[in-house]
Amino acid sequence: MEKKQTIAIEIALQTHVLKTCSIHQQIYFDDDADAASAFALAMELVRKHKPYVDEFHDEHELMDLLSETLGATPLCCPECQSIGALGSRSDRGRLVESALEFR
Repeated sequence: MEKKQTIAIEIALQTHVLKTCSIHQQIYFDDDADAASAFALAMELVRKHKPYVDEFHDEHELMDLLSETLGATPLCCPECQSIGALGSRSDRGRLVESALEFR
């Protein structure tokens, strides 16, 4: 996995927008979490020039990657998916878009 992608995933995990299945260790999108918290942390890290995000040249690069990452992450653990769907990708897309409105 590319280092920039890893940073975006770690930010989303730290803010609990992405979670890890306790059984299968697969990452999934927490539909109940506020995605805005991940974007806010990403912006703060870049603006404060934290070494952790030195890979990114500006906040928009990290924000775009974070948005892509959240949009591509399944809504539940792929291995637990037989339990039932948690929502549609289009609903999640609207959630991520609304979180980006404060940019």
